[in-house]
Amino acid sequence: MNACKIKPLVAAIALATPALSQSALAQEQGSAVLEEITVTASYRDSLANALNQKRDAVGSRDVIMAEDIADFPDLNLAESLQRIPGVAISRDAGEGRNVSVRGLGPQFTRVRINGMEAMSTTGGTDSSGGANRDRAFDFNTFASELFNSLTVHKTASADIDEGSLGATIDLSTGKPLDYKDDLTFRLSGQAGYNDLAQEVDPRASFLVAGKNGDETIGWSLTGSYSKRNILEEGFSAVRWSSERDFASCSACADQAEFDAVNDGIYPRIPRYGVLSHEQERFGLTGSLQFRPTDRTDISVDYLMSNFDATRSEEFVEVSIKENGNANQMDVVDYELDSNNTLTYMALSDFDTRIENRYDELNTKFQQLSVSASHEFSDNFRVSGLLGTSNSAFDNPIQTTIIYDAFDAPDTFTYDARSDSKMVDLSWGNFDLTNPDNFEYTNFRDRPNSVDNSFDTAQFNLTYDISDVWSVDAGVSYKQYNFEVTESRRDNRVSAVTSDGQDLPVGDMYTLTSLNGITWITPDVAAAAAAVDLYNQPLSLRSQDDRAVKEKDTGFYVQVNWDSEVAGMPLRGNFGVRQVTTSLESTGNTSIGGELQKVTVDRDYSDTLPSLNVVLSPVEDVNLRLSYAKVMARPGLGDLTPGGSVDQFNGVVKYGNPNLDPFRADAFDLSAEWYYDDEALVALAYFKKKIDSFVVSTSDAGVPWSSTGLPNSILDPNGQYGANDLWQVDGKGNGKGGDLDGFEVIWQQPLFNDFGVVANYTYVDSAVEYGEDSDGNIIVDDLQGLSRNTYNLTFYYETEKFGARISWAKRDDYLTRVPGRNGNDIEGTIGTQNVDMALNYNFSEQLKFTFEGINLTDEYNHQYVDSSIRSSVYHHTGRQFYLGASYAF
Repeated sequence: MNACKIKPLVAAIALATPALSQSALAQEQGSAVLEEITVTASYRDSLANALNQKRDAVGSRDVIMAEDIADFPDLNLAESLQRIPGVAISRDAGEGRNVSVRGLGPQFTRVRINGMEAMSTTGGTDSSGGANRDRAFDFNTFASELFNSLTVHKTASADIDEGSLGATIDLSTGKPLDYKDDLTFRLSGQAGYNDLAQEVDPRASFLVAGKNGDETIGWSLTGSYSKRNILEEGFSAVRWSSERDFASCSACADQAEFDAVNDGIYPRIPRYGVLSHEQERFGLTGSLQFRPTDRTDISVDYLMSNFDATRSEEFVEVSIKENGNANQMDVVDYELDSNNTLTYMALSDFDTRIENRYDELNTKFQQLSVSASHEFSDNFRVSGLLGTSNSAFDNPIQTTIIYDAFDAPDTFTYDARSDSKMVDLSWGNFDLTNPDNFEYTNFRDRPNSVDNSFDTAQFNLTYDISDVWSVDAGVSYKQYNFEVTESRRDNRVSAVTSDGQDLPVGDMYTLTSLNGITWITPDVAAAAAAVDLYNQPLSLRSQDDRAVKEKDTGFYVQVNWDSEVAGMPLRGNFGVRQVTTSLESTGNTSIGGELQKVTVDRDYSDTLPSLNVVLSPVEDVNLRLSYAKVMARPGLGDLTPGGSVDQFNGVVKYGNPNLDPFRADAFDLSAEWYYDDEALVALAYFKKKIDSFVVSTSDAGVPWSSTGLPNSILDPNGQYGANDLWQVDGKGNGKGGDLDGFEVIWQQPLFNDFGVVANYTYVDSAVEYGEDSDGNIIVDDLQGLSRNTYNLTFYYETEKFGARISWAKRDDYLTRVPGRNGNDIEGTIGTQNVDMALNYNFSEQLKFTFEGINLTDEYNHQYVDSSIRSSVYHHTGRQFYLGASYAF
């Protein structure tokens, strides 16, 4: 039903992972490549290998190996990453989509695939962020089985590319010469069942790899296929507001009471929704590896993933929002709480709206890279990488069909008094299933696309000065292109009946039910055909016709050492990375009512020093100290020069192509005690002093030259010229803030084949978000930051049987500051997910598995305002998988 785990790859990938990871480590640190390690595929071996990599690293690093990924029921790699200390994930359609690291959101996390920066974008529901038009990486594009290791770099070093405030995450596929046998073949299949959708779906994957007898040429091919049908249902409010006055209040004793009701805060569009998701994911990796000598290694790696989805969102609702029909409603009854929230309302003279939004979505990701390394001598090595990647997201159909019932002859109520989450809605005796009560009134179609591509070239060299000292140096070039478009055909249905009435609903509907309410739902295909929708003209949405092109040129020098001080091992690195960013932003600007394409160029440079030190005062104890200057480039939506230029009033409204990047000083201090085999206790403290965050600004007296807009768009006969002052409303670099916290890690085998892996992270922040309407400075937590995150895993493993249960919890987190519609904040209630996995090894070749995901049926609970007014409360059910894998 979704991305199968690495079940087919379990043994082979576990064998490949150590050699691959050590090779990457050697490239980053200039150390010699370790010999190939072969181990029996087991969860405990995976934990031990990951622990060794953490122990041997110079910076702060956490690793997940192949068997760790394989032995948990992760739908994708985001769900694997949530078990790493400090990593929290957000979900769409019940599946992990984005990750945050140590309180810094997805836009501050860089992802590399086989050493090359990449971007992956998908579309989601509006409440889950919609189409990804920013720098966040969507992990749900990929099935887990395509990769054999995940590495999270939490500290920076000069040899790791810039662009992250939170972490750099490396996703690695396998190398064919690292597999043990000359020919390796693995096959896996699973059947999934969701208890809410009550659907059975397939998952399958395979691995085939071979090499010649001399182990100089190797090849591998990995494939995965999954299908997933998910039902999502619940209540939503589309935010809360007090921006509309009611026509009358028969429940009010006087005008003062009526005024109090009109000042109360109510759900803008209280509604029930049933969302049907169908997702199909297919992925391939291919690799050719040449090792003609012990000193030369060349790899050609290809990765592709195709993620197809359809989504139907069926809602029944009453519109009380700003341009809804509150001004015709009578308040028959109500309750107003101490937070000025209308927790209960009974309304007459209401209109009922039923809508069905249907989306077709596709993401095609491809990456091709060539990497090579060569040792010219025992103390001089070079490596290089050339690659290109593209993520093309397309939403060619985003159609909404709307049926309306005007002035329903009954009373509508919403009641949040006993349950503020799954609010009780009632339409009285009004028949929501009678098509004669409704008219076909509106259609919308909003096709859109997002395209991201990277072209990368890197060259690195390492020179060992002595047994103690070595030097790394390198240059890199990246060109990143981002393009987004959206068009619209939104309109009321034309009068088509003989008496000039709107098109009747007729038989263009099905029935949908939730929480005791049944309503007709538009048949999108039939309703679209009735108005010949897809032959209607499209109009471009100017603000979403924009592009960004970045060219990043960098070089670094890094000194590494491995020595002793007072008999204590001391190793580390110190380096400087210099990078220049050349930026070209394009958008549509309205000038005198006419759109004009505008392009703005911008360059800036950053010098980024870093220091990482590891001291071992006694055996099995590591003390780490890290410092670095780090940067992350501004959000893509904030860089557009699109907007408007009002020459009559001297006002410019746009994004801001002149935004500076996010810059910060990052500190990290940790102590690790590897007190037994496969055991660790660790404590880490981290702090980031962030210079500024992007905020909305309004500034009078700005010279035109400071806007970044070209002089050519000014009307030479207008009131303003190139040297005059303007009022600029848009985005700016506001004040920053501090973020600090700590992590605690405990990992240990216990007794009789039992073991535990546990971690806890606390993060705190104070960020200035500009001023509110009264001129007060808004200070709050960083968006996306959960103050507390916890992970706890118990495992049991013998030669024949294995069992694991994992609990992952994150606190509430903010999603928007300030909130919309007069609310001070918007956020998401914390989640706690419980997953389990069982496996039985029938033989060395055959393994059976049973897995459960989201065993507590966790809800996606979003809210507005500090008083926690529920705006979304949806769930997707529990997921189970039964499967087998066979190796021969």
